[in-house]
Amino acid sequence: MSFRTAAAIAAASVAFTGTVATGVSAAAPATSATSTTTTSTTTSSSTEPAMTRLTYDVAGCEGCEVQLVNGRMPEGADQPVVWSSKVKRVEDGRVRFTVATRRTWGMSTTLRAPWEGHTGYVTTVVQRYRGMAVGDRVSFRQARHRGVASSCWAGTRGTEVRTAVVVRKVQVDGVRERVPGTLAFTRTTQDWHDPMRRAPGGVLGSQDVDVCR
Repeated sequence: MSFRTAAAIAAASVAFTGTVATGVSAAAPATSATSTTTTSTTTSSSTEPAMTRLTYDVAGCEGCEVQLVNGRMPEGADQPVVWSSKVKRVEDGRVRFTVATRRTWGMSTTLRAPWEGHTGYVTTVVQRYRGMAVGDRVSFRQARHRGVASSCWAGTRGTEVRTAVVVRKVQVDGVRERVPGTLAFTRTTQDWHDPMRRAPGGVLGSQDVDVCR
């Protein structure tokens, strides 16, 4: 099932848009591998949600706008449930978010770089390229030769996670012509959820919210 961007924005104040991936309910959290070691596990009272502090190291992308989005399809629902974070800018090579831990399960990360032309989509950070195993380190050359990828992170139960994100300016097919675009992927392959989508030249773009499963 898919839904259009305008409806998603009205329902959930999503600041970015992306290609809708058909999906079912978000999977339960996996014991995911991340690009760095999770420092501790979450504990919470019955009235307070467990929280996780996420730090993304994004070298070479000062001023880039980053947003976290979680789209899920509850059982029996006709429309996805969408949550999104505030948009934050990369400063001094990093950006930080503190979110409810359950939001990380099936979370996608969007990124908008200052150099991007009229691409017709929002750049989405690749969590895993087809053929890569969880924990594999990914080079720029490897990413450029991959054509299928997932934006859906399996998430964490930890209280703190730090992840390195590689960002490169590349040429892509825009709405009318070739324009500057962005290749963005996690330096280390993350534990992931479906769907896998086309990622020409390693670039993953979205026009509506990704619904992970």
